Amino acid sequence: MANEGVTMSLTIHGRAWIDGALKDSSVRIEDGKIAAISERAKGDAADSVVLGPREILLPSAMDLQCAMRDWAEAERETVETCTKAALAGGVTTVGDQANTVPRIHTLELVEKRARDVAKTAWCDFGITGHPPSLPDELDHYREAGAFSVQYFPWDLRPWRYPRDTDDSQAQFKHCADLGLKGMIVVDELGFQGTNLEEEGETYALQALLRRLDPSFHVRVSVTRPSSVETLLEHRERLPNMRIQVPHHSLFADRESAYEKIGSAAFHVPQLRFADEVAQLQEYAKEGKIDIIVSFHAPHRLPDKFSTEPIPGEFTPKAGYSAVEIMYMHTLTKLGIDTTCRLLCSGPAEHLGKAAGSIEVGNEANLVVVEEDEGASEQNIHVTGSAGTGVWKIDPSQWHTKAMVTPFVGERLKYRVSKTYLRGQEVYDRADDSFTRADVEAL
Repeated sequence: MANEGVTMSLTIHGRAWIDGALKDSSVRIEDGKIAAISERAKGDAADSVVLGPREILLPSAMDLQCAMRDWAEAERETVETCTKAALAGGVTTVGDQANTVPRIHTLELVEKRARDVAKTAWCDFGITGHPPSLPDELDHYREAGAFSVQYFPWDLRPWRYPRDTDDSQAQFKHCADLGLKGMIVVDELGFQGTNLEEEGETYALQALLRRLDPSFHVRVSVTRPSSVETLLEHRERLPNMRIQVPHHSLFADRESAYEKIGSAAFHVPQLRFADEVAQLQEYAKEGKIDIIVSFHAPHRLPDKFSTEPIPGEFTPKAGYSAVEIMYMHTLTKLGIDTTCRLLCSGPAEHLGKAAGSIEVGNEANLVVVEEDEGASEQNIHVTGSAGTGVWKIDPSQWHTKAMVTPFVGERLKYRVSKTYLRGQEVYDRADDSFTRADVEAL
């Protein structure tokens, strides 16, 4: 890896989000960790960075569900383009998805994915696998490089599977015993494309809750307020379960998304209606949701807008590009406190990592964000400019290969100035430059 053995010392002076408040501080970094936090000092030393008047130091985000593609899908995304996009969006850890081509469901593929990603990733990463086709191989997933097992609807027993032969709980407990985290996308595969599709999540969740083992550290990914309510009812019995909601489910409603980007708004599980989206946002603010993820699903433009049938595949392709905008968009919508809990401290707590907040002893994974001036957008034909200080979601400026989002054109209150990985600057917006640092696997 680049910069191996380099020891970093740095002090960042300015406003920082510490203990739930913005404080004028000096944050000292030594050997990749936060060594000291004090009231703001002068900041004239050679190893100092002084923030501007509209800049804020925040913990970087952790995106625990992000498809890095590559391999046979390199036209859609590569590990390099995805992880650079993550850094540009203030994200320093991405958790891969296992539904690659080929799907990661053997020990050999877990090992290969871990090797390949380590060679080309520009940020920390987590390798995941589907339940293995040879069950005994699960015993070696962790040592092969996987931190998590992902269960998509096709990996789960149907909701009416006979209870006397259902081995799901034993599988989940085995994952826990092996030290493997879990992630489950809740939907009923058999309902897709039928008049029961809208209720697929509800039926699948009922079945899942009777199968989950209390020892399993698992993120349960849902898209409806009623599902959040149901999971909260089982919190006491399932203390290691975390409620996960995709970024798009929190902010994009079906009617608005289809009005904006047409058939490319297609998603599985499908987008919900505006009242449910608004309720999810309230639950996020109230602390009823633990983690949000980008659910980054990069596709080529023709694949997102084509409706020509392809045997065995969704047309158009389901999913959006999100890794590069999720953090700044969520900050704009929900504010610093809620966003840092959902994207920084929440994921870190789930992983058991000393990260996700600006406190002594934690990894110095940080992002400097700039807050806009609140300027009004101007008529370009009158002023010759769209307006200084007006930042919008613009896929043409992205580093990811995927350009489709239902949030295109939305105004952002924040943008990334710099990103730090264990105290080393890895992205600088000023010249749109990246620096390769040592990266680590979860």
